[in-house]
Amino acid sequence: MSVDHALDTAPAAAPLKVRFGGFGNALLLLGIWLALIIATSLYRPDFLSHQTLLAVTFTMAVVGVLAIGQGIVAMSGGFIDLSQPANLIMSSLVAVRLTEAGLPLPLVIVGAILAGMVWGAVNATIIVFARLNPVIVTLATNFIGLAALFLVFQLAEVPIGSAIYQFGRASIFGLPAIFWPMLALVLVVGYLVPRTRYGRRMIAVGGNRTAAKARGISLRVTRYATFMVAGGFVGFAAVLFAATSGPFNPGSANALQLNIIASVILAGISLSGGRGNFWMLLLSVGFLSTLPTSLVFFGLSSDTQSIFQGFILVIAVAIDGWRARKATP
Repeated sequence: MSVDHALDTAPAAAPLKVRFGGFGNALLLLGIWLALIIATSLYRPDFLSHQTLLAVTFTMAVVGVLAIGQGIVAMSGGFIDLSQPANLIMSSLVAVRLTEAGLPLPLVIVGAILAGMVWGAVNATIIVFARLNPVIVTLATNFIGLAALFLVFQLAEVPIGSAIYQFGRASIFGLPAIFWPMLALVLVVGYLVPRTRYGRRMIAVGGNRTAAKARGISLRVTRYATFMVAGGFVGFAAVLFAATSGPFNPGSANALQLNIIASVILAGISLSGGRGNFWMLLLSVGFLSTLPTSLVFFGLSSDTQSIFQGFILVIAVAIDGWRARKATP
């Protein structure tokens, strides 16, 4: 089914309901996160260490920024962007090349963000003009992008001693410097989405496309804005990734995809669009960033860890489906 046909055949216009908050869900997720920490620390007391905190916050930084972009796509129309891994690596490569060219860190950040936005614009162009399903389009562009990147480079790394290299290894108040921009972005986006014109339009399109069209909201413009903004967040995440990952190759970001999608769903950002709270990402990303470290302390292999992470994604999707049925009048 084409995107335009799906929009035109959406249910009849109904009052738009924007559901933010979910204090009970936040407490439940926080309780699960704390239970994981307590269980691991009882099994291995050395789990409660500064090194564990650094490991968790390093992971939270990159995954958190990527989850913001993924959440924007989901909230605006009930879709997910499966091309984030390729976009992240492409934007990271741009950051590396700009650093090698001697550009200062602010220009490197701008260049990576613009690269991510261009990727988002390409996705939006294919989706809007070819009238294809966004999930299929982003899956295809991810495969194409990764294949192209393997032809361009095999291994890349920011120059040792460069500003971006030092930023990736700096700390502020005992936590990695890259953690604080993620925290600020989650708080700012969570505040602005329900309070700005673009944010309200994004929610309206995700909540009820027919009602949004009746109010004069351009679905095409919103789709372009959504994927370009989301791509910009991927570009910024690429700076954090390049600053901390060391040598990376085109496949280095593939393992992040599962945690990003699960984080968005556990945060209550509905895959059916129109509902969610970006502030909840701090809890969901924190929990899912703690889980791999916790499983290592329990002595589980990487394969077993993947099973646990996949199981959590299935649970998250089931919860999202339950929420969607509960929200349906």
